[in-house]
Amino acid sequence: MNNNLYTILVIDDEMITRTTLAALLEKPNFQVELAEDGIQGLELARKITPDVILLDVMMPHMDGFETCKHIRADPKIGEVPIIMITALDERDMMLKGLEAGADDFLSKPFDSLELEIRLRTLMRVDRYRHLMDERKKLKSTLAELSGKNIQLHSLSQQVLNAQENERRRIAMELHDEVGQLLTGLKLILEHPRENKSLVLYEAHAVAIELIQRVREMSLNLRPSALDDFGLFPALDGLIKRFASQTKIIIHHNINPLEERRFEKFIEITVFRVVQEALTNIARHAGVNEASVTLTVTDDCLQVSIIDTGKGFDVMSKDATSSVGISGMTERMNMAGGIFTLKSIPGEGTIVLVKFDLNGRD
Repeated sequence: MNNNLYTILVIDDEMITRTTLAALLEKPNFQVELAEDGIQGLELARKITPDVILLDVMMPHMDGFETCKHIRADPKIGEVPIIMITALDERDMMLKGLEAGADDFLSKPFDSLELEIRLRTLMRVDRYRHLMDERKKLKSTLAELSGKNIQLHSLSQQVLNAQENERRRIAMELHDEVGQLLTGLKLILEHPRENKSLVLYEAHAVAIELIQRVREMSLNLRPSALDDFGLFPALDGLIKRFASQTKIIIHHNINPLEERRFEKFIEITVFRVVQEALTNIARHAGVNEASVTLTVTDDCLQVSIIDTGKGFDVMSKDATSSVGISGMTERMNMAGGIFTLKSIPGEGTIVLVKFDLNGRD
């Protein structure tokens, strides 16, 4: 709609009335459209979305009251101002028109000045109505934006928490594993014995162990296979290292030769959650075997990690404050995936991660 051009739809079954109104409304900023009955008027109104509708009360097939009700029930044209045209100046008819949804009334014969005043009044009312709608939309948008800002702040806090948890884990590994090995190597070198060959042998053994631990930490921090080859080879390598270190058998269906790739944040998130879930199995489940099942379709990537070990109460204070569980939850929330944790004491634990791939992969 042109901001300076008002479209007026006249719905009247009498040709003389339509002709008279078209002549009275022949002005530069008015565009007049004509309809012969209520059915045609409804179709035309839905097509052009007029600024004002002039609607005759007495029409065959569908009278003005019924037509008005249909207009008000249509979301597209339901807010268009309606002036009902009538030769009847009866209170009951006007009340019936108001009940049907009319905004104003115009009696025959027409007075050109009265017609123009009523039209312009309704147009101002309609502009005010649109302004109020825009204000409501703006208010709703601002409220939504405020909610998004709160959510963004929460996600930022989660990122910081995840980073701190990762730093804490690395610090513990450095202290407990690398630090102890370095201390042992230092003691061997500081207290040499007469049998230098034995000293060198012990120092060499500690150095080999130290190199292996640093290499494992490096792989756990950022496995090169994840960047170079993708999720499937990286998970296969993770499971093999885990089984070798813990002697826990992991049954899985992951094909290391699968070449399909996903967005990087999906791959690293899935890898980290599987890594954390396996670590929790080794520390807490008390089992000799577990399973990792990966399912991929065109629309979905899903991984389940299942053990039949000790299990735990997911609502307990220890579970809700667990660094490992909160870390997995935060990672999945930030990545836009679905994280599900189910556990029953004495029966085991299921960790399920799911990503919708529509529009991503």
